[in-house]
This record gives sequence, structure tokens and C-alpha cells, in this order.
Amino acid sequence: MASQGQKVVLITGCSSGIGLRIAVMLAKDEKKRYYVVATMRDLKRKDKLLEAAGDAYGKTLTLQTLDVCSDESVKQCVDSVKDRRVDVLINNAGIGLLGPVESINMEDMKKVFETNFFGAVRMIKEVMPDMKKHRRMSSVMGTGSCPA
Repeated sequence: MASQGQKVVLITGCSSGIGLRIAVMLAKDEKKRYYVVATMRDLKRKDKLLEAAGDAYGKTLTLQTLDVCSDESVKQCVDSVKDRRVDVLINNAGIGLLGPVESINMEDMKKVFETNFFGAVRMIKEVMPDMKKHRRMSSVMGTGSCPA
């Protein structure tokens, strides 16, 4: 649970890559400015994150299940955060496809859009009303404002 003065940072897609590295970097911040809610679809893939986080796990980092393609999963994850207080949202979850367009079926392409575009939008729509209510504003594509 976040302590007084810590920013709550919710990060999607933390099982590997950039999401994992950002989660660990913020959780290990020497000044302990952040409380990280690291998320991933499948908690069976948590070992790399927990190993990298070390003793930060349970102190400045917690782990939650989250599928950005599911309205219910998104709501459950955000509801699990105390007072639904998310100060920073890092939309990192994503998938990719390799190959020529003509060889990729439409269902696979739709999965990419569902995750990479609609997943990010779903997350923003879930946390933004609470951010506004608590006057923690965010910026989307360079527009918006931040409290002074």
C-alpha cells in the first residue's frame, strides 16, 4: 500500500521488456517516491519481475492480474488499488505481428488492435474519472493539464 507522498503508478504489461524494467526502476527509486502496481495477464510469468524487483516486492511494488482486452479485468484491477488512486498510468501492454499483411489473418490483426489501441483506451477511460476527481490530470498525445 502506498505511503503518504508516494505516487501510485499503474503499469500494464510488466511480464517482460520495457514494462518490467520501468516497474523495477520506479519501485527501486532511492527516494521511494513511487508505489508501483505492476500488471500482467498471466501471473505464471511473474518470476522475472519478482527476481528483478528483489526486496522492493511487497514494499514499493505489488503485482496484479490485468487483461487490457477485458472491461471486467480492467475494472477489477483498478478497484483493487486503494481508493482507486492512480497518479500515473503507463500503458505499456502490447503485442505485435510479423510478416506480410497478406499472410496475416484478420482475427490476428484485430487482436493487435484490441490490445494495443483499445486496451490503452480502456485503461484511460477507467482511471481518468478518478484522476479528475482527485485533480490528478494526465496528458494524452500532448494535450491536457497537470496540477501545479
